[in-house]
Amino acid sequence: MKILALQGSPRLRGNTAILLSQFVNGARAAGSDVEVINLQEQSIHPCDACDMCECGERDFCVYNDSMREVMKKIKEADALVFATPVWWTGASTLTKIFLDRLYGYKTRKYFEGKGVFLITTYFDNHAHEQPLPGADIVGYVFQSVSDFTGMEFLGHLRSAVTGTVLENTSILDKAFTEGKKFAKVITAAK
Repeated sequence: MKILALQGSPRLRGNTAILLSQFVNGARAAGSDVEVINLQEQSIHPCDACDMCECGERDFCVYNDSMREVMKKIKEADALVFATPVWWTGASTLTKIFLDRLYGYKTRKYFEGKGVFLITTYFDNHAHEQPLPGADIVGYVFQSVSDFTGMEFLGHLRSAVTGTVLENTSILDKAFTEGKKFAKVITAAK
């Protein structure tokens, strides 16, 4: 069972990366092979809607960048995990650029039938006064992407903290448990 995890935070040791790491540890404990790709370390050009790909009708994008290799790995994976911080009620810039570039690919060819899980983290020191809707908005976007690409959206782990996730053992334990559960669901589906 091969799971590909796409980490969309520019902070390679921040809350998003830490939570994803715990999720990955859980998935590995359940017997899955997991590869993590840090989008920060990739060279992915933003889509400029040039339409040379004819909105995914051709098998290429004019940009010969890291996206081609990432898409090959996506095609080979059985399931995907996306992890992104929530900024201004949206996914990180790195995650958004990746999602926008899907415009240039025959997305069902790469994604259809795969399970997908989402991890969102955000700093929320006003949660008790007025909860922020950002994680739900990002969740809705990923649910829509899943529907469009033919994936099955299997869960969303949200973490709202006022510091570091390392100070919250319950969310770390939950990430591990969710990773283990996700891997078992994907294995059972195959």
